[in-house]
Amino acid sequence: MSDKLRRHTLRQRIGRRELLLGAGGLAVGLPLMSSLSGRARAAEGEAPKRLVLMYTPNGVMMDAWKPLNVTSETSFDLNATHASLAAHKDRLTFFNGVDLKIADNSQFPGGLHQRGIGCLFTNRELQSGTDFVDGCGQRSGWANGISVDQEVVKTIGQDTLLPSLELGVHALDNDVQGRIAYAGPARPLPPMNDPTAVFDRLFSSLGPNAGTEMDQLRLRRKSVLDVVQDQFTAVGPRLSSDDRAKLDSHLTLVRDVERRLTAGGTPNDCQPPERPSLIDASSEADIPKIADLEIDLLALAFACDLTRVASIQFSTSLNRVRYPWIDATGEGHLLSHSGVSDNSARVQLEARDAFHASRLARLLDKLSQIPEGNGTALDNTLVLWGNEVAIGATHAHTDMPLLMVGGGWYFRTGRALTYQKANHADLLVSVLNAMGVPATTFGNPEYCSGELSGLV
Repeated sequence: MSDKLRRHTLRQRIGRRELLLGAGGLAVGLPLMSSLSGRARAAEGEAPKRLVLMYTPNGVMMDAWKPLNVTSETSFDLNATHASLAAHKDRLTFFNGVDLKIADNSQFPGGLHQRGIGCLFTNRELQSGTDFVDGCGQRSGWANGISVDQEVVKTIGQDTLLPSLELGVHALDNDVQGRIAYAGPARPLPPMNDPTAVFDRLFSSLGPNAGTEMDQLRLRRKSVLDVVQDQFTAVGPRLSSDDRAKLDSHLTLVRDVERRLTAGGTPNDCQPPERPSLIDASSEADIPKIADLEIDLLALAFACDLTRVASIQFSTSLNRVRYPWIDATGEGHLLSHSGVSDNSARVQLEARDAFHASRLARLLDKLSQIPEGNGTALDNTLVLWGNEVAIGATHAHTDMPLLMVGGGWYFRTGRALTYQKANHADLLVSVLNAMGVPATTFGNPEYCSGELSGLV
């Protein structure tokens, strides 16, 4: 078969999904150009968007959580809890006055912690049942709907090795209070708490012939790039001067991909690290090590485009966990019940949330070091950090401690926003829209009115 015929056959055989995968997740087809019309147009090349859900339990000390010295939406200081995020302040969005309304409906099954964590990312009530009993004797089943991350998976999770990655740091309870991600009604997705298991899921699928398989993958990607180069040559004479400039810019991206492929690398020069040593996932003393390893593996998974959707949860709403490395020797759940009036408990709770924020900062720092397009992987990542209650001692679901990081391609960031009894479900709709999912409602429509105003 002649080279020309081979490329023609390949062009017929390769669809949009293969083109995307062919360049390691980068859209290397023709950019959108006004000089072209109909089938000659293709989606403009851009870096993939990514979503991370983060969960921490049992509410916060509000006066240690909320920004300080707020004089306008964009003029505020970070509290001590979020000091580690200072380098990323212009990417942060704080919320005041956003309520988790569905969890406050006592007509639905479950207790306040159960409803809070089950509804947080699903905006769906819990199913009835006797499977799970909370500390007050309330009973429930699992959440009755898909979580927002898995809704995003339907749109952007099909072109990667793993549709999503669920991580846990001492999130060991097989209970409705121990799950934040759902593939559908009563279909919880258990988090992986062992970094070794995370590593194996990400990299062991290559098997003993990893080198040979990677060589074959590079050849396949190179063939796809050949097709794209043919497309560029064919449309060149038909372009306006503006579109020719756009095409030249896009060719630079394609040549960069080709350079890395022919040099033997993978996208973002991804190389699997050494397999982590075995760690006891139930060890409280090892929580910092476990968290760091999982965060580093998550950043690498994004760099390698192995997944674009992830969640990470620190403990569960049962939260019988101590943080001895920061002298927080009380169990988290018990501390949260006395933290408002007990100074020792308050100090421990604030230290715990400062630790959580520092691990988020670690992820942001890692992503900021991964070159991608005209920026970094951090520029293309959106993180939503939530909790199942606002204050542990009251179990309130009003004025929830929510923090969003990134999403600057869609949202105006670096802001402290104030609402009047807004619904958290509208924030979930905004997240969906930012991730390319055209939604006007999510979860139970009675608790959702559309996008949260003022974000875009």
